[in-house]
Amino acid sequence: LIIDPNIPKGFVHNGVPLPAPPADVLALRSNYDEPVFLVLFFDVKRTWQWLPVGKLELLGVDKELDQSKLIESRKPTERKAVNKAYQEALHYHSQGDNSEGQEEDAEEGDEEEEDAEEEEEEEESC
Repeated sequence: LIIDPNIPKGFVHNGVPLPAPPADVLALRSNYDEPVFLVLFFDVKRTWQWLPVGKLELLGVDKELDQSKLIESRKPTERKAVNKAYQEALHYHSQGDNSEGQEEDAEEGDEEEEDAEEEEEEEESC
């Protein structure tokens, strides 16, 4: 899930509350010279990370790509963790989709969320 670092704490989008990043994570932005996006992963620890656009991929667009990422790791425990995170991301995504009054920017947020999940799958498989 890509989060705007400037959103206020407690912000709700289409009835779904968006998590606010910790101050120490926000401070890490200054470590990068290139444009980066703040990503919240759906792993067990709910990891935050700043990533460049080249590290993001859309999820939910190409089922073949999604499946290849789900089985990418050689270790069964990592594949299981990636699959669980993927399912949680899809569930979170569907919560926003099921709300009324969606706006155009909601669609952009959904695509960004998918990007973040794809990156999480890649990192967990390393």
